[in-house]
Amino acid sequence: MNRTVIAVTAVVALAGGGAAAWYAVDRGGDDTVDAAQPVSTALVQQQDVVTYSETTATLGFAQSVTVSSPAAGTVTTIISSGDQVVAGSVVATVDGTPVVAMIGDVPTFRDLSTASSDGIDVRQLETNLVALGFDPDGDVTIDESFDAATKAAVNAWKVSLGLDDDGKVAQSLVTFVPGALQADTVSAPVGGGVSAGGALLTARVTQRLLPVVATADHTITALAAPGTPVGTGTVLFRSNGLPVAAIEGDSSAIPALERDLEVGVDAGRDVRLLEQMLVAGGFDAAGAVSVDDTFDVNTATAVLAWWQSVDPAITADPATLVVPAGSFVVVPSGLQAGDASVADSTVLTADATVMSLTAPARLVTTSAPIGDDTFALDARIDVEFPDGTITTGVVVEVGTVATNASGTPGQTPSVDITISVDEIPASVESFVSIPVTLRVVDEEVLGAFVVPTSALLALAEGGFALEVVTAPATDATPAATTLIPVEPGLYSNGFVVVTGDQVSDGLQVVVPS
Repeated sequence: MNRTVIAVTAVVALAGGGAAAWYAVDRGGDDTVDAAQPVSTALVQQQDVVTYSETTATLGFAQSVTVSSPAAGTVTTIISSGDQVVAGSVVATVDGTPVVAMIGDVPTFRDLSTASSDGIDVRQLETNLVALGFDPDGDVTIDESFDAATKAAVNAWKVSLGLDDDGKVAQSLVTFVPGALQADTVSAPVGGGVSAGGALLTARVTQRLLPVVATADHTITALAAPGTPVGTGTVLFRSNGLPVAAIEGDSSAIPALERDLEVGVDAGRDVRLLEQMLVAGGFDAAGAVSVDDTFDVNTATAVLAWWQSVDPAITADPATLVVPAGSFVVVPSGLQAGDASVADSTVLTADATVMSLTAPARLVTTSAPIGDDTFALDARIDVEFPDGTITTGVVVEVGTVATNASGTPGQTPSVDITISVDEIPASVESFVSIPVTLRVVDEEVLGAFVVPTSALLALAEGGFALEVVTAPATDATPAATTLIPVEPGLYSNGFVVVTGDQVSDGLQVVVPS
């Protein structure tokens, strides 16, 4: 990693702009005055001086995905490189039938209709149909069941595509993608054949999305702020006053709590997930919870402790306490809260997406020697873009595979470093990847007195001094100066930090003409 020392300082003003003046030098009590000479001066300024270490890095997209065809056939139309893909976008037609993108982490694997068994693919479909406006009366319950209301929304959607309103969603009709995309490379040209599961195109994920849904008649409050890291136990919002939490895990198995839980309900994996969260969060102080599939009074007691950690005013009898459906959602790791879809204190009139979880679409990558604390996890680093914009970055991942890229024996191996940035300037949005500069503070002097390096005088007896103007020149007399001792400190960009008993802001010092 190549490093260069730089500094940020204010401009030190030159007095007189280098024009000739006349001065006589007071050598500390010696009355001898030198012959009049021309002089240029500068002002001592007080300011913060910071030096940095710089290294190069690369800004790129965090995730690239392959959009696959859900059916075999001939590609009759397909989007172009650079096109945007969002929920509802027709990315291609195969044998004349549209392939529609919808948001979801689980791929299509079957036809869907009222005859289908419950499943997460139904939930994903319903979430998209509601968000796209095909349930105007709010009849759809976003769950895993394909019922009459789901069928009606499907028909409205299919009619908008020019398809038959038969209430069925063929596997060939939908491809689920993890968020908003931008097409990069088209893999299946028009007129070419594509197999079921074959690549239609590759794309960059410009916005990772995982919708979080709440049910009708619930009041939504206390939504997590955008950017909040999401892990097991993170409270995403409160629904009717009770917390809705995230649990990291396999969302393809259990996407969310689909039923009410209370003492005596049937055993299930959803109970085990909740108990794992409660124990990990420290809500089982007595150690009474058995992490199994059974919701008993000990589990209920731990739930009450969790609720009261959010709002001490919540009270309930554990024996009759009810955990409402939707009280937790299962999410992949590495996500953060995104923008809310509803305002705080909204009363939902129908099932709806309350917020989406997201992840940084673009990340900065570099490498650093093992043990370099500059790039420790969660370290904050300035990132400078080619247009000069500087924003703050945070180290979000430190690699676990070390390499010696140079091949030099004995050189400290390096690991990959990943940095998330607060804001990306518009000037780089069109680039798939672009070099950036990382800057970290090496040394900092606050309130330092700074002069041009050329103002330092080396004394014959040792040490350094500044030649300070004590009286300005007039038409009749030259300027008078005297020497004051100083100790030089940090050097940077032609300037030096000086200290000394007689140094003060605004002193006029002599510099070479």
